[in-house]
Amino acid sequence: MFIRLTRLDSTPIWINASFVVTVEPRRGGGSIVVPIGDGLDYDVKESPEAVLEMLGGAPAPAVVPVPAPKGLTVTPEDVSPADTSPADDPVEPQNPAPAAEPPAKPVKKAARSRTRKSAKAETSESSAKSEEAPAGGDAAESPAPAEPAAEEKPKRAKTTRKPRKPVSTLTNDQIERLVKMAPGSIRKLQNTLAAQFRVEDIETEIAALQSNGVFTLDRDHIVWATTT
Repeated sequence: MFIRLTRLDSTPIWINASFVVTVEPRRGGGSIVVPIGDGLDYDVKESPEAVLEMLGGAPAPAVVPVPAPKGLTVTPEDVSPADTSPADDPVEPQNPAPAAEPPAKPVKKAARSRTRKSAKAETSESSAKSEEAPAGGDAAESPAPAEPAAEEKPKRAKTTRKPRKPVSTLTNDQIERLVKMAPGSIRKLQNTLAAQFRVEDIETEIAALQSNGVFTLDRDHIVWATTT
């Protein structure tokens, strides 16, 4: 069943009503009809309601199965019983290749030379023994003379060095002046060395004066040596 519609240019068009799948309104008026099969959309002047009214009495499309082409089907006559698929053939197991033997290690020249030297040494020793032995019988071998023992050198005794006395940075005149001032305690001696003699390392200077016998300590009191 075909229905007659009008294109936008007023030309008529007939569409099979059984194959119309979509009818939708068009912006400028009319409707868009989409049939199945040709892949085209048709703009017509009729409204969607008018198109649907025309399609109301259209029969439903009959679905008829389409047989496959003869060239694509395989009949029993086409298949020969002698034909076999290569995939069906039994695959004979292949014997694995034997493992290659490792190559023999080359004999080092050093080992050969040592073997030759040892053989030469044995032959020379055997010939020397045969020459030394007398004709009448085997003679006892004379023992080799013992080597004299190495004399041990006497060890030098270690001498302990006495620790050096610290050296005073003051001159003799300054020491005499310090003895005349005679500060009576360590605290006064430290202040005197810092203020009067500008000594930087006071502790080292006090130790040097004491080790050189300039003064002795009696607890916290300093006993100064008498100068001649």
